[in-house]
Amino acid sequence: MPRSRFSRRSASHRSWKPQPSVGPVTAPVTSGIPAQEELDSLLREKLDLHAQLFDAAQIQRKLSGPRALQHGDLQFASEIFAAHYLSGDFVVLSQDGSKVLTTLGDIAGKGFAAGMWFTNLAGLLQTYALPYSDPARTAAEINRHLCDLRPLAPFATAFFGQMNCDDGRFTYCNAGHFPPILLRADGRTEMLDKGGPLLGAVEHATFESGEDILAPGDMLVAYSDGVLECRNSAEEEFGMTRLLNTVQQAKQLTAQETLVGLLATVQDFSNGSSLSDDLSLLVIQRNLR
Repeated sequence: MPRSRFSRRSASHRSWKPQPSVGPVTAPVTSGIPAQEELDSLLREKLDLHAQLFDAAQIQRKLSGPRALQHGDLQFASEIFAAHYLSGDFVVLSQDGSKVLTTLGDIAGKGFAAGMWFTNLAGLLQTYALPYSDPARTAAEINRHLCDLRPLAPFATAFFGQMNCDDGRFTYCNAGHFPPILLRADGRTEMLDKGGPLLGAVEHATFESGEDILAPGDMLVAYSDGVLECRNSAEEEFGMTRLLNTVQQAKQLTAQETLVGLLATVQDFSNGSSLSDDLSLLVIQRNLR
């Protein structure tokens, strides 16, 4: 497993690589105002914009809930890296007793527009994506709200998984998202694809829930398309085959270690190339007894 280069500091101090500047800010020099004063004013405006983006990123993180969670022999870990300051990906963990609802999704687009819609999705998740809610019903309610806002609202994909931490049983609904990987303790893999269409696309769409069990030693990995589409300097994509191989080789003791190892492998593959899309991962592991 490649050694991770990821810091364990808060997300506000972490980045896939140094972020690009917001962009060149140009304005004509006002007649009678010295050029240096005009440049100083533009620099202050740019620094103020960066500060506001930093605050917005922190709000996104707080709305997402904890990045790590443990209940009994089940461990949960997640992380998001934004391609352009604000993320269109979202990962939310919510707990009520022994029930934990995990949601990982992707709002169409990236940057400021997707980041602004993040707040709307976060509000819908707080209303409907409750730990004891049926994932299919949650998907249907959020789909209804997004369809009501058309054509303004973007499409979104999401994976909803309700986990019973007492026995490892879980119910899930995949709303147009890339199927998460369920790695069994014996090395077999399954893809969790039961659900329905992407959110906001089909009015009155029907969603169904799938059921399974996370047995001791099993692991579930959910991811966004930013993982699969991460490119190296040769313009090769990381792709599903590499992701499956990486997941099958993961033999870490904790979900957090597995998460960091997966991220490190993707970053090593990118070899310094900047992200072209937001990247998010969610790992759920059940300890061997």
